[in-house]
Amino acid sequence: MIYDTHSHPYLAKEKSQEVILENFFKNTKNRLNSIACDLESSNTCIKLAQAYPWVHATIGIHPTHCLDYIAKIEDSLLKLEKLFLENSRNIVAIWEIWLDYHWIDSLSQKYNISQEEVKQIQKDFLKKQIQLAKKLHLPIVIHNRDSSEDILEILIQEGYGNFVFHCYSEDLGFAKKLLYNFPDCKLWFWWIVTFKSTQKIQEVAATIPLKNIIIETDSPYLTPTPYRGKEENEPVFCENVLSKIIDLREESPEKIRETIYQNSLDFFWVL
Repeated sequence: MIYDTHSHPYLAKEKSQEVILENFFKNTKNRLNSIACDLESSNTCIKLAQAYPWVHATIGIHPTHCLDYIAKIEDSLLKLEKLFLENSRNIVAIWEIWLDYHWIDSLSQKYNISQEEVKQIQKDFLKKQIQLAKKLHLPIVIHNRDSSEDILEILIQEGYGNFVFHCYSEDLGFAKKLLYNFPDCKLWFWWIVTFKSTQKIQEVAATIPLKNIIIETDSPYLTPTPYRGKEENEPVFCENVLSKIIDLREESPEKIRETIYQNSLDFFWVL
């Protein structure tokens, strides 16, 4: 009962995407999501989903890529909408969107605009992709780096609670804020939950309702313990993340596995 809900098999360097996908299916006989970062990778993910019936695609423009589309935001959104309308059976979410202030200085220098302008462009693009998700009745995936309060503010303004918080790395206090405002949202747990030094994230994984948890690898990045530093991450390692969640919680392993798996199916409307 393993569903890697966030991976980028097309970005792997050590192995081909075909080997990675086949290794995952051989060991799990289950599903994964191939996650897009821009228009080009949105097309790539759709092609993978068409080639492998147990792979599901997302479409979207990552916050660190959105500045490439400054002069053609409306056109890019129309292209995303067209992709969905032509390939709706293969697409499960608008992904991966939202705010990333971690790279704000380098983005400001690269595009020769102020940091505040970078933030505003990301916010505008975010709101437009939320509106597209509403129109297409799709869930959204939140990418957050150093921008949690701004994200929460926009979520409340837009009133759209059909989201999952990617690579959750905030504390329990922020998790409670999210769940207070959006009781049915999902938090994604990833490799960092396997580290001894990440007690604040382990506390969240151990404390929040099980119905709000799903898991991911974000492969080929962020390899979990015990493979970190030894090999590139891949979807089959999702089992390590799930095992850590089981260790942290009081419910039976069977209940945790079944609930997290069903959470994933329900969130992405996968039958």
